[in-house]
Amino acid sequence: MKKRYPALAVATLALSFFIQPATSQAQVNLKSVSVGASYWSPSLDYWNNRSFLTEYNGGAGAKLSGAVMPTAALEIGLAKGFSVGGRVGYWSKSVSSALSSGGISRNETFKLSIIPVSLDLKYTFAKPVTDETAKAPFLTPYIGVSVARYFVNNDFSRQVASGTGSLNETQAGNTYGAQVFVGAEKKLVKKLYLALDVRYHLGNYSQAVRTETTSTTEKVSLNGLEAGLSARFKFN
Repeated sequence: MKKRYPALAVATLALSFFIQPATSQAQVNLKSVSVGASYWSPSLDYWNNRSFLTEYNGGAGAKLSGAVMPTAALEIGLAKGFSVGGRVGYWSKSVSSALSSGGISRNETFKLSIIPVSLDLKYTFAKPVTDETAKAPFLTPYIGVSVARYFVNNDFSRQVASGTGSLNETQAGNTYGAQVFVGAEKKLVKKLYLALDVRYHLGNYSQAVRTETTSTTEKVSLNGLEAGLSARFKFN
């Protein structure tokens, strides 16, 4: 057991170097945590333009439009306005329709869920604070880029009136993408800030499409604009 103490001491020193209190002079420190909500409208071109959803609502079609997405984020300050952070959200949308063919009536429901997880590199245009009594700027703008991973899940269910042919099917997978973003934050009280964040997502994922006789793969675009607000608690 005693042999473990030197290794534990080294690990403790390393951790204390990377995460320092706000009063420390270390450049790397926990800068902020945030929770919020944003509206994201991914293209989803395959589902909206070429899939079986176009048969819904008497041939008028059904579309997976944008939706409000809850978000959470953590930010670690580096040096000279730069920071890195992690961010996660949960987006979900569903459509359904009654259908009839060959004298058989059925109800179909399709639900698509996407969890975007991003690693952000951000630059904040903040002036150095030389006096604690100095008035905070009205807005502090920032820009950044992200490497993102999108976890995609879709559920399809069909309920046939006669009870024959009903099914429930789930597909899940993940893919990589990118994001670019701009924003601004405003101090409310003490260490609490309100932030406006606008992002553009770039990416796509492969969707397996199966029928009774064929199996194909379609690309589904995740490109789209996201904008939202978050409450941000800053440690320094």
